[in-house]
Amino acid sequence: MIIYLIKNNFKIMFRNSVNIFMFVLCPIITSAVLISAFSALLESYESVSSFEVGYIIEDESDYTAYIDKLVEVGKDNGVTFTEYKSGAPKKLVDENELGGFVEFNKDGYTVYESEDKKVEGTTLEYMMSAFFNSAISDDTSDISLNVKSVDHIAPVNSTDYYGIIYIVYYGWCAIVCAAGLLSNEKKNRINERLKVSNLSSLQIYLAKLIPIVMVVALGIGTAGVITAFLLGVHWGNLAISIPVVLLMIIAASAMELMIYEISFSMIGTIIITFGVVWVMGFIGGSFETYMFSGHPETLKMITPIYHGNRALVELSVMGHSEYVTSSIVYSLMIAVVCSAIAVFIGKMRRSLKNG
Repeated sequence: MIIYLIKNNFKIMFRNSVNIFMFVLCPIITSAVLISAFSALLESYESVSSFEVGYIIEDESDYTAYIDKLVEVGKDNGVTFTEYKSGAPKKLVDENELGGFVEFNKDGYTVYESEDKKVEGTTLEYMMSAFFNSAISDDTSDISLNVKSVDHIAPVNSTDYYGIIYIVYYGWCAIVCAAGLLSNEKKNRINERLKVSNLSSLQIYLAKLIPIVMVVALGIGTAGVITAFLLGVHWGNLAISIPVVLLMIIAASAMELMIYEISFSMIGTIIITFGVVWVMGFIGGSFETYMFSGHPETLKMITPIYHGNRALVELSVMGHSEYVTSSIVYSLMIAVVCSAIAVFIGKMRRSLKNG
């Protein structure tokens, strides 16, 4: 009997076009829009390997003796110095697409930077300062602009971030998947008929929970595959990412079925669910990246969406995350507690009906 119910409920939800839109198209559309809109926000810094700098030196300048050595040091560090006999520095920078320009006067020099090449300009300023500080001590042999990496959290781009977190966000709206089914059950009093059958309250509950999880997971999984191929979303370790997402879908379904059992109103359940999920998403990084969010860390830790987002994003960029365990434990706790409450309420209603 329970197998028949699960199959029947699965077919009803699977054939609902609203579910296809909600759990397949919505994550794809939302991710695509936000990836494009916030690509600059999460754009990672890229160092410049080499660039060209122009210079003009006045006759009888005090810096004439240093030019050959400066050109040599620049070459060793990927900076090519090209001499110009005349011209306005800013105009020469624009016309020749230079990374910067140095004007050597008799007893001083001026560095000009390009508005479009800030990194090159900053590098040139550092190099000039380092060179002449070393020249004072007659030691220009150890000037280097090599970049050294330090331990840090790997940067994430907008494609991976928004392509992942909206799979999570829509997965937490799982109850929408069962809206048509639950409304139809209530309208036709099917739920009351099931309560007088030989099925236990747990079996009736599982007959709803299992197909909801299956349909949402199928829809979200399809969206994840499409965004990976079309948008280039990188999921990292799938062997860990998939269970994390699946357990969140189970937790969301259990929590929202509990809300339905308490309210016994589909409209009320949808409103409460959207409110709860929106708040969790707002705190947990669904609308502003959790890296740049101003919310206190203790507040973020309350919401399971934060744990899931953090675990999946870090798996994507680093291949591992300390939040995997907390996300799994959090999801399991929600699923078990909410399921127990939902089954208990269902049993109480059944007792009252039969009593």
